[in-house]
Order: sequence, then structure tokens, then C-alpha cells
Amino acid sequence: MNLIDLSIAERGYAPASIALALRTIGACPAAGHRPDGRILCGIGLLNVTPDDTGGYSFAADARCLEEGETQLALLDWLEPQVPVSGAIVSWPNWGSVPRRLRALADPVRHPSIVAAATDPVGRWRDMPRGHCWHLRQARAHLMPCMCPPGTPVDACAAAMPAVLLPDSVTTANALIDEAIAGWRSWTQGFGNFDDADHPAQTALRALDRWRAEQAAIR
Repeated sequence: MNLIDLSIAERGYAPASIALALRTIGACPAAGHRPDGRILCGIGLLNVTPDDTGGYSFAADARCLEEGETQLALLDWLEPQVPVSGAIVSWPNWGSVPRRLRALADPVRHPSIVAAATDPVGRWRDMPRGHCWHLRQARAHLMPCMCPPGTPVDACAAAMPAVLLPDSVTTANALIDEAIAGWRSWTQGFGNFDDADHPAQTALRALDRWRAEQAAIR
């Protein structure tokens, strides 16, 4: 992966956008989790929608694996939330987010995810590490091997009991914060030094107001 992607700035700011954050944990390679042996166990999402008055509305949500679910359950949740237009923003979690989603998605069940993830130079702003070196993601323990001693590699059951997955409530809150951080990092690249009236700067101020309102409600 390149450290910098100049095309992200060249493609410009998109007022309508979503930002994604993933949580993955390491697992035994014999479990065969695609694309790199890590388990996708949570997705966080920020949805940014402009209105007719020049303002913005925000909505955030997250979904984590529950007992008995596979990673397809997370993609089933994400699929209807992928818009047909607008930017999709992500930053690395043990590799490229669209690459991971493309490897896991079912083309029949998740056509919107597949279409967006296969076009990383289009509306998907897949920020390399050089764009977000200052951002941090929560740590998570590995999934221990659950197979009895001496189990052949091809007999691995790929068990992932929910009790050994990261706590779903804590993870969901962290993923929302990470999705917001990624979107903010992308948005700050537009009009940051010379144009306080740039739509991106307007959106950042709207985000700050929304977050203050959310904090007051809690």
C-alpha cells in the first residue's frame, strides 16, 4: 500500500458520504478467514447527508458479531447502508478496508458493497496510512485456537464463540468514534488553511455541533 494517495484530494470533497471503520482480530491461519486470517468482528458507520439549506445531518451506528453469527451477518447489515452515490471513506485496519470487504462479500447478497469496493479509485476514498498516521484504533485480543490437540489443519472448525470476541458494546462505541475520526481526517484536507466557507469546513463545524448535542443527551 502506498503511504500517500494524491488522487484522494484530486477527486475532491463530496458533501454526501459515509465513513466506515472495521474491527478485526487475529485467528489461527487454519481457520481460513479471508483475506488474511483475521476475523472481521465489527463495523462502524457514519452517514453524512447535506440538506437544502447548506447544513448537514449525521447518523452513526455500529454492528458487532453475536453468538452463532458469521461475518456475512455484518455485511448483510452494511449492504443496505451503502449509498448509490457519494463518497465512501475508510482508513486501514490491518490492510485496506475495501480489499477486505471485497474478499468477504457475496456478489449476490452484497452487490452494493462489491460494486463500491471494486472501484477504489472512484468514489471510495481508501486513505493510506500516510493520510491518517495520527489516528489510533482500539486494540483487541486474538481468537485462541479452539481445536483439540492434534486436530488436522483441514479439520479446523473455525470456532469463534462470542464470549471470546471483543465486548460488543465497547467495540461498537469505539468503532463509531473511529469512523468519525476517519471522516474528519478526510474532510480536513479541503479548505483547511484558506477557505473557512468551503463546504467541507461547514460540515466539520456541523459535526462538532452534532457531537456536542449527542454528548449532552447521554
